[in-house]
Amino acid sequence: MKTINFISFITCCFVLNLNAISQNIGAVKIKGDNIYLDSLIDKNIAKNNINRTISGFRIQLFSGNERINANNIKTKFLRLFPEQTAYLSYQQPYFKIRVGDFRSKLEAKLFYNKIKDEFSESIIIQDKINLPKL
Repeated sequence: MKTINFISFITCCFVLNLNAISQNIGAVKIKGDNIYLDSLIDKNIAKNNINRTISGFRIQLFSGNERINANNIKTKFLRLFPEQTAYLSYQQPYFKIRVGDFRSKLEAKLFYNKIKDEFSESIIIQDKINLPKL
């Protein structure tokens, strides 16, 4: 009788141990310096806040070495399409006017069709665009 009780006791301990082990499967415990982990998370957040651009498309209206012409084209565009954004950039020796923040080439093409008569030298280019506002 003592042998049966002993075997029953060992069997119960084994089953309870398996149950305890199976409850810990999938649990993640981080051992180490939490300050280091927090600093890595903070660096990632800061990097994402600085780089607020993604790959997309813009329409380039002007590229030339005369700043006055660039500003005139930008002003004309903003008068005709005030809901769009226009960007003046300088990449030596050229001033460039690029407009829009289009996530797909199709979006850019649809807008290009609206402006091609007024801005005949415009082209669609791939560029880094600003993230859309939420």
